Amino acid sequence: MMYKDRPTALNELLLEGRRWSEREFLIQGDRRLTYQDHEEAVARVADRLAAYGVARGDRVLLLGFNSIEWCVSFWALHTLGAVVALGNPWWSTHEVSELAAKVQPKVAITDVEIPGVCRIHVAEIRDLVDSGAPATLRLADVEESDDAIIMFSSGTTGLPKGILVSQRSVIGNLHNLLALTNRLPNELPEGFQATTSMQSVPLFHLAGVQTSISTLLQGGRLVMLNGKFDPAEVLRLIEAEGVRSWGAIPTMVSRVLEHPDIKTRDTSSLSSIPLGGSAVPPELRERISAAFPSVKQKIGSLYGLTETGGLLAAGSGKEIVGYPARVGRPLPVVEVKIVGANESGEGEIHGRTPNAPEEVLGEGPLEDAEGWIASGDLGRIDDEGYLYVTGRVKEIIIRGGENVATVNIENTLLRHPDVADVAVMALPDQDLGEKIGAAVVIRPGAVTPSLDDLRALCRSYLARYEMPDEWWMRRDDMPMNAIGKTNKKALTADWVERGSGTILDA
Repeated sequence: MMYKDRPTALNELLLEGRRWSEREFLIQGDRRLTYQDHEEAVARVADRLAAYGVARGDRVLLLGFNSIEWCVSFWALHTLGAVVALGNPWWSTHEVSELAAKVQPKVAITDVEIPGVCRIHVAEIRDLVDSGAPATLRLADVEESDDAIIMFSSGTTGLPKGILVSQRSVIGNLHNLLALTNRLPNELPEGFQATTSMQSVPLFHLAGVQTSISTLLQGGRLVMLNGKFDPAEVLRLIEAEGVRSWGAIPTMVSRVLEHPDIKTRDTSSLSSIPLGGSAVPPELRERISAAFPSVKQKIGSLYGLTETGGLLAAGSGKEIVGYPARVGRPLPVVEVKIVGANESGEGEIHGRTPNAPEEVLGEGPLEDAEGWIASGDLGRIDDEGYLYVTGRVKEIIIRGGENVATVNIENTLLRHPDVADVAVMALPDQDLGEKIGAAVVIRPGAVTPSLDDLRALCRSYLARYEMPDEWWMRRDDMPMNAIGKTNKKALTADWVERGSGTILDA
C-alpha cells in the first residue's frame, strides 16, 4: 500500500514554498524569514556545505537546539542529497562520541567538539542566513529509495539506536499526516490561510520533523522559542503571534497551565493542541479545555514510532475523550495487530506500513519476514477498530516526553566499584509524567558512595534527561520475582508508598 501522486524526494518539497514566497515562514525572537528569504538562505548554506565536500549520500550530523539555523541547515543538506543525522544536543560527551563513530559523518553542524569530525559552527550558518548574498537553489538528483534521515530512538540495552529512514518513508509519513486534515499541497487553493504553529518540542524528534515540513507545505508560520522552554514565553508568543496550533508534550502543557500569566494573556487564538510523547491523563485534558476554551475538542492524539517511520494511528478529541488510553484508529495505509494477547485482548502492538525505515544503523532490518515491526508497547483494539496503548513491554521511561532506556542508566551506575546491583524504574510525577528512580544496592563491606559521586558518574556517560531524579540507597537485596529477576513492580510500589522521594537506607 502506498499513496499515489506523491513526490519522490524531500528536496522537491522545498519548491512548494514558492507558492507563498512573500509570507512569513520562520519566527524566532526578533528574527523573521519569509519563504523567499528561507529559500535564498538554504541556497547559501548549501553552497558552503558543498565547499566542505558534502554531496549526495554523505552523512552529516546536525546537533543543536531548535533554531532558524537548524531549519535552514536541514533543508540545505537535503538539496545536496545528503543524509541528515538528527542528533540530540542533550547527549553526554560519551554518547556524542560513540554515536558519531556509528554515523561516520562527513561533517557535523554543531557547537560541540567531536574528536575526529570536521565541525561547522552554528555561528557560521547564522552568518550565511543573515548575509543576504545572492545564491541560486540547486537540487541534487535523489532516488526515493535513498536514505534521507537518521533518527535516534532510545535503545533498550544502552545507546540510542540510529534508524535509517528513506526518502520514501519520510514523504509517506507526511502524506499520512496531511491526508488526515485534507491538506495535501495539491489540494490547497492559492489563497489558503494556513496555521501559525508553535514548535516547543525538539526539531530532532519525529514530531518536530513532521511539524516543520508540514508547515512549509501548507504555507504556514513556524514560531520557535528563543532559548530553553519557558512557560511565560509560550504564553507571550501565543498572544503576540496569534498561535493557533501548539504541538507539545503533556509536561510542557502542565507547566504552562500552572503559570500565573495564563490568567492575563490572551490565548483565544489557540484552537488545537496535538499532544504526543507520553500518555495524556484525562485530568490534564479537562484542565486544557478549561484554560483554553477555543481548543474545545481539538486535543487530539497521534501515535507513532521512529521505528515504524512515523504515524500508526490518530484520533480526534471527540474520539478520545471518555476513553482512557485510546489513541485513535490506524491510518489508511497502516495495519496494526496485537501479538500475544491475554484474555482481555491486551498484548504487544505490531505495525506494518509502507513508510517503515530500512534498518537500524549497524544492526540490520527492523521488520520481520512479513514486514511487521514490534512496537514494544502494550495495547488492545476494540470492536470499533480503535487502538488503545496501555503500557510498555520495553524497559523505557518517558520523562517529560523523552524516552529513557533504563538499562543504559543501570549499566552506567554499575561502573562504580562499590555498587553491587541497580534497578532503574519509572516513578509517577505530576509534572514530568514519569521521573527516574534509581535503586542502588551497596556491596557488602563497602562505604556508601555519596549521591554527588554517583551523579558525577552519570554525568560522564548520560544525557541530562537520563539523570536519575530520585535515589534509593540500600544494603538489602532487591526483591525478586519467580524467575529470579528484580521485581521492579514490587520495588516501585514500595517506593511510591514511602513517598517517591530519595531514600537513604544504606
